[in-house]
Amino acid sequence: MPCMRGIAERVLERLLDGLPAVSATQLAQAAGISRQAAHKHLRREVDAGRLVASGKARACRYRRVTTQSNVEPRPLRTQLDVASAGSTYRLSARLLMDGVTAGEAVLDFTGVYDVGEEFLDELFLVWAPKHPHVTLKVAHFPSKYAALLFGLAKRDAQAARARVG
Repeated sequence: MPCMRGIAERVLERLLDGLPAVSATQLAQAAGISRQAAHKHLRREVDAGRLVASGKARACRYRRVTTQSNVEPRPLRTQLDVASAGSTYRLSARLLMDGVTAGEAVLDFTGVYDVGEEFLDELFLVWAPKHPHVTLKVAHFPSKYAALLFGLAKRDAQAARARVG
């Protein structure tokens, strides 16, 4: 005799072949199990990454995971709060820029009192050249670090000339 989990899996597959999304009640009725058992099975499938849930309580619907359903559209303009990420180390810069893929990124330095050279180096000399489709803009940069930023820009321009020449 097959186990209930195997039956529920086969019934769920058939339901999802015919419907875009299913509820715990639909699975319970089709598989002949309790709604709570169906919900437990569906949650296990969500935890395993095979289904995605939307809605709450009895209004919750489950659908198959597709690449489109998991990808959230990224805004073309991203506001990044540098103060919350830290502004001293390379790792802070990498973590700040994680997930920025296209468009314009505004680096907001509001509330930042200390800026590390390696942080700026990682942003402008390492990350930016690897992501030419992202425009970096700086807002509220502490004026006492302007010379450091201009020095990095000058170093980058010299490196670019050396690569060409």
